[in-house]
Amino acid sequence: MSRIVTRSIAVTEWNRERPKSFWDGKEQHLVERIIDEWWEMGAWWEGEGTRRMIRIETSELQWMDIECVDGIWSIYRIWD
Repeated sequence: MSRIVTRSIAVTEWNRERPKSFWDGKEQHLVERIIDEWWEMGAWWEGEGTRRMIRIETSELQWMDIECVDGIWSIYRIWD
């Protein structure tokens, strides 16, 4: 089960163009591993472009899908 949250994050560390750590509000998350990575096409008929999606596991063993659209990173989905 998962829930879509779509909230901005501040990436603070990088590992080969992938987030290594980030802040979600006042909570810092460390990326333990990359599970998957893909590109999705937005609603092109509304002028949306592509977005980069990365499924991660944090050091707290939480799974999240994070996305990057136009250089802005967000948590898109949290897996339960």
